[in-house]
Amino acid sequence: MLALLVAHPQEPHHPAEKPVIHCHKCGEPCKGEVLRVQARHFHIKCFTCKVCGCDLAQGGFFIKNGEYLCTLDYQRMYGTRCNGCGEFVEGEVVTALGKTYHPNCFACTICKRPFPPGDRVTFNGRDCLCQMCAQPMSFSPKEVSSTSNCAGCGRDIKNGQALLALDKQWHLGCFKCKACGKVLTGEYISKDGVPYCEKDYQVLFGVKCEACHQFITGKVLEAGDKHYHPSCARCSRCNQMFTEGEEMYLQGSTVWHPDCKQSTKAEDKLRHSSSEFFYPKSLVLRRPRSAELLSPPCIMNSIKKLRQVL
Repeated sequence: MLALLVAHPQEPHHPAEKPVIHCHKCGEPCKGEVLRVQARHFHIKCFTCKVCGCDLAQGGFFIKNGEYLCTLDYQRMYGTRCNGCGEFVEGEVVTALGKTYHPNCFACTICKRPFPPGDRVTFNGRDCLCQMCAQPMSFSPKEVSSTSNCAGCGRDIKNGQALLALDKQWHLGCFKCKACGKVLTGEYISKDGVPYCEKDYQVLFGVKCEACHQFITGKVLEAGDKHYHPSCARCSRCNQMFTEGEEMYLQGSTVWHPDCKQSTKAEDKLRHSSSEFFYPKSLVLRRPRSAELLSPPCIMNSIKKLRQVL
């Protein structure tokens, strides 16, 4: 569209007046030196930090919710600290497993060398390891698939670090709990090759102790269809703990040593109703059937021998 400029005659005795500029902070007309920030104007003395009141005209500043803040106050109130060095992060950052780092601070837990851009990062459920440090930990090295698709979102992994966990490759922000969707930042538990945070895993698949009613995350004592923490299963007569492989008697939720001599009278009484006795197999300290052990790819074999949840 063609725009036409039309000149309007000016009265010679009424010269055109310049628009008055007002300070955005104090509202008074601006005279002399004026600062322009975006579409706003300020007296130099009025352009100050909202929090501490320091002069912003000579230094850097941040804008948050329409307010102007000095660097120190902005970082203190809204800044993100590097998980490696603890200092505030500005400019280029690396986000991995829900944590933020300076590029030089995102480093291998063992050798402390920063991960080069595009390098593969192996997460073993607790630490981030470079390829060189991850390899010696594997008792039976496995070939990593040549495909570069993320196991979480299915998209290609391009120009960035790839996380290796559960024998799969992930974007750093895609390794999440299957149930709640939270990025896994530390230890995790897998079920059928799917990662879960410990809380959701216990809710979905956990086994509760018959005595304290808390979830069992380590070794479990199984008696019949009941499960106990090893420290919770005590003889109801002598109050002593059961040892691994030791035989036990079970009636209801009560367990006791078969050779316990501290309750002979009660034992004689119960002997008349022997049909109430159960003779389960020897006590075995093991992991609940429903719990699939966390198996970080580089230390899978060693952890399975320990039979422990990290």
